[in-house]
Amino acid sequence: MLIINIQRTEYDDPIEIVRMARLAVKEANMRATRMQGQTTQQLMQRVKDLKYWSGEIDRELADVKEEHDDLLRCYRRLQLCLDITGRASRCNESCLAVRRKKVQVGDHTSDRVDMELHKEKELMSETVKQMKEVGERVERQLEMNQAARKNLLRDLTLKQEAISLDHKSVAIGADGSKTVVRTPDGDRLDFREGAPLQRMSEYSEWIENTGNNLNYAARARVHSRKIGQKLCQSLREMASQLRTEAIAVEALLKDSVRNWQEWKDNLHSQVNAKDKEIKNADGAIDEISFSLKQKSGPLQVALSRQNQRGLRPGIELCNDKAQHALHQELMMLKGTFLSLENQLDKAKESRKKLENDRDKLQRKLDICDHNLTIDNEILRQIRSSYPHEIQLSGFLLSETKEHR
Repeated sequence: MLIINIQRTEYDDPIEIVRMARLAVKEANMRATRMQGQTTQQLMQRVKDLKYWSGEIDRELADVKEEHDDLLRCYRRLQLCLDITGRASRCNESCLAVRRKKVQVGDHTSDRVDMELHKEKELMSETVKQMKEVGERVERQLEMNQAARKNLLRDLTLKQEAISLDHKSVAIGADGSKTVVRTPDGDRLDFREGAPLQRMSEYSEWIENTGNNLNYAARARVHSRKIGQKLCQSLREMASQLRTEAIAVEALLKDSVRNWQEWKDNLHSQVNAKDKEIKNADGAIDEISFSLKQKSGPLQVALSRQNQRGLRPGIELCNDKAQHALHQELMMLKGTFLSLENQLDKAKESRKKLENDRDKLQRKLDICDHNLTIDNEILRQIRSSYPHEIQLSGFLLSETKEHR
């Protein structure tokens, strides 16, 4: 009997291979499920982080917007204050223009009203200069606020998009076991890396970028608040200075009006006194003239008698007692007549001097009345248009209650 030894070839049992493959697939699926769960948890934590930082950015945006709006209101107040200060400056220029029409009496450099008006003009010029400098600072700060808001809005928009995309990733992981996900290549499930890692930012850079945006916005917000507070305080101080100077100008104008009025009353009384003296002088001249007329008759009689007695003939033309009496009478009448004429000349000369003095007083009275009219016009008409302190500080009278 032939015995043939057949060598048995060693090979894996197909059933064992199938079992091992199933175990490997099951283990891979379990590992993939576990890793997908961990990834989903990380994605959900990432969404929470994004929502947290989005909330921080949203709050910072609201704060920046509030400070920006406050600073913008202050800037509008500054522009309003500049406009009202321009009105005050035009009022000052009108006062100086009208004051130039005054007739100067004495040293014009000693006019305290003009000196105070020029001082007010210099203060207004300096105030406008300061306001413009502050306005430039506010404009730069407004631009910084806009830049900070722009960065925050861009960062918030990107984070909202990232939240949406991560939500979709979480939803895909949760629904992946129930739905069949097909790739754009159909059933090809070749490994693809997606976005290149070299184009992705690091997590630390992401945090640093968000922190920088928030810090920049916070600094801009704090700076805006400081500028707004300083602006309001500066406007009130400048308005107070301008109003104090305006009160000083008006007080000097009132003093000037009172002085001119007192001088006018004094000059008016002097003119009336001179008129009375001139009237008395006219009465004396009339009386002396009347006396001269009365004395001319007896003088003519005496002269006629003397001429008549000079016609006596021969020895009868003698210097008798009658002739002596007639001569004495004639000399007395001539002396009285000459005395009256001398008094008449003196009275006329005195009246002429009185008339000259009255004319001088009248010219002074006209100057006083002219200057008094000018100061009254400035005080009652031009200065009445000078803005109030509440307007100079940037508040309208109707807005006072709203800004308290």
